[in-house]
Amino acid sequence: MARVVGLAGLPEPTFRTMDNEWVSLDTLVGLVVEQLQGDVSPLVAKCVIQMSRHTVRTLEDVDIGMLARDVTMALRPEHIVVTPLVVQAVLLAYVTEVEDLNVVQVAEGYE
Repeated sequence: MARVVGLAGLPEPTFRTMDNEWVSLDTLVGLVVEQLQGDVSPLVAKCVIQMSRHTVRTLEDVDIGMLARDVTMALRPEHIVVTPLVVQAVLLAYVTEVEDLNVVQVAEGYE
């Protein structure tokens, strides 16, 4: 998969699986887009994932509805216009893929 441009200043994590394989965020984004049957572009999926991961770092409890609304609003200045339902769909697909890959470690990386 070609590199997907994400949000500047936010991490480009790499995920280590139980099989000791490393998976890039772009690979994970590709799996999310595939799971959503192309209803969301790789750019939108990556930006939603990056912003969501950034946002939950400051939260003690995560309410998916509130997170989706916060991410929706935070992406607008980046010219990424999505609805909370789209954010929720991307996050559900993301969590499903992370679980299916048996991710055991996340290494943060910044571009």
